[in-house]
Amino acid sequence: TRIIAVVVATALTACGQQTAEQTPVESEDMVSGLALENMDKTIQPGDDFFMYMNGAWIDQTEIPADKASYGGFAILADEAQENLRVIIDEAANGDFEKGTDEQKVGDLYNSYLDMDTRNARGVEPVGKHFERIDSIASVEDLARYMADGRARGLTMPIDLDQLVDWNDSDKYSIIITQGGLGLPDREYYLLDDEKSVEIREAYVEHIRKMFDLAGLPDGAADAQTIMALETRLAEHNMPKEEVRNRAANYQVFARDQWTDVMPNFPWQAFLDAYGVPEVDSLVLYMTDYLAALDGILRDTDLDTWKTYLYWSELNNNAHLLTADLDKQNFEFFGKTLAGVEEQRPMWRRATATVSGTLGEVVGKVYVAKHFPPEAKRRMEELVGNLINAY
Repeated sequence: TRIIAVVVATALTACGQQTAEQTPVESEDMVSGLALENMDKTIQPGDDFFMYMNGAWIDQTEIPADKASYGGFAILADEAQENLRVIIDEAANGDFEKGTDEQKVGDLYNSYLDMDTRNARGVEPVGKHFERIDSIASVEDLARYMADGRARGLTMPIDLDQLVDWNDSDKYSIIITQGGLGLPDREYYLLDDEKSVEIREAYVEHIRKMFDLAGLPDGAADAQTIMALETRLAEHNMPKEEVRNRAANYQVFARDQWTDVMPNFPWQAFLDAYGVPEVDSLVLYMTDYLAALDGILRDTDLDTWKTYLYWSELNNNAHLLTADLDKQNFEFFGKTLAGVEEQRPMWRRATATVSGTLGEVVGKVYVAKHFPPEAKRRMEELVGNLINAY
């Protein structure tokens, strides 16, 4: 992270010495932008340029206990969150009319911090979703739930996103991609080394504990069911190295071609539930995975899918539910997977939740306080320098 900042600073300083007409500018006030105190000049830059530029900083800096890694961008993020906390505190401690931005921000922040109420409610906030899962009676119902769950940010075996078309930036396209894994990547399910085996065992135990804490029956058996289904999905997930090959994978399919890839998938039910019923083409990015998923949907019983959907609801919402579920969620994903020693303070987690949920609302105030016209002018100049350099 630090080296990215240093190299960019060097490049921007160099190109910042020219106008758009490539006219050199001389000024005694200009500095290189390099943080010389961070360098380890005992190292030859041709041997290890990263440590040459950052060695002293790395030697002097300790990774905070609530982080898995640390660098310039993490420092900036913490500072931005501290600035944001001031804005949110004002809303949380004020008396604002219902429906105002301040009331929404303050209520959300305070409700996150109100652990007594969260504990008392248990898993009731996701209870309506559990009831809907129980009512699934067909593959069409299953597809509708997957669309609804994905729209709410849950992990689902099939993902839909709208994005600027990669081949024509004047239009948007809807892309269908793979998903469905609770662990970070397919390799976590497939590698046979000792560490991978330990993580899988810990993941199954984590699922069992979460089901037990949520008061759901048969946690041990359900954990094995979920692991088996996710492993099957992982076997067909495209390796990340192949995912990066956009030229090979970017394929547009007209409506009458979707069934060539997934003949048994209820496309219309899925798109209706997602709110895009009239779309006439889709980018099916990972056709081999989607074809395999079509078969898995066909020959996996609905009870197994219901167990999987219960887990998706619980797993993705754990940080918003009880203290015990939140803690267990951190124990696995924070400590076991990421090696983080301590959970972030509650105010930071609450601030992140508000920012992620009501970002446009708090962003207006943040920009007014921390992004004055001069900062915007500097950024526009920075971008201009980059374009000039390229």
